[in-house]
Amino acid sequence: MQNYIIDPRIFYWINVLGIMQTAAAIVGAVCLSAFIGFAIGWIYNEGEVKNGYKRNVYYMKTCKRWTIMTGTIGSILLTASIFIPGRTTSIEMLVAKIATFDNVNWTVQQVKEVVDYIVKALQSV
Repeated sequence: MQNYIIDPRIFYWINVLGIMQTAAAIVGAVCLSAFIGFAIGWIYNEGEVKNGYKRNVYYMKTCKRWTIMTGTIGSILLTASIFIPGRTTSIEMLVAKIATFDNVNWTVQQVKEVVDYIVKALQSV
């Protein structure tokens, strides 16, 4: 069994998060574009119903339902795409988690021991 400093699965999940962020942004933008179209249809058909065209009631209710649905879904997805960390941010967070003062001090101590060993080995030759 190998002892990884960083588990390779972490890089897989970082890539998955990056793809999820992109997908959420694209689908959210499409939903909000549809939201605008349905809102225009809702406003138009509501005006027609107020003018006495009762045949537009079905279209007005349908546009209202889809306006609310696409607006909610689009807002949630765009908000999620903002808060899902991208690839660069995930790697930076991983480095920040690993690069602690204890790890740096341990590394410096190990380097000093290796240098001391080499110096002693050279002096004995």
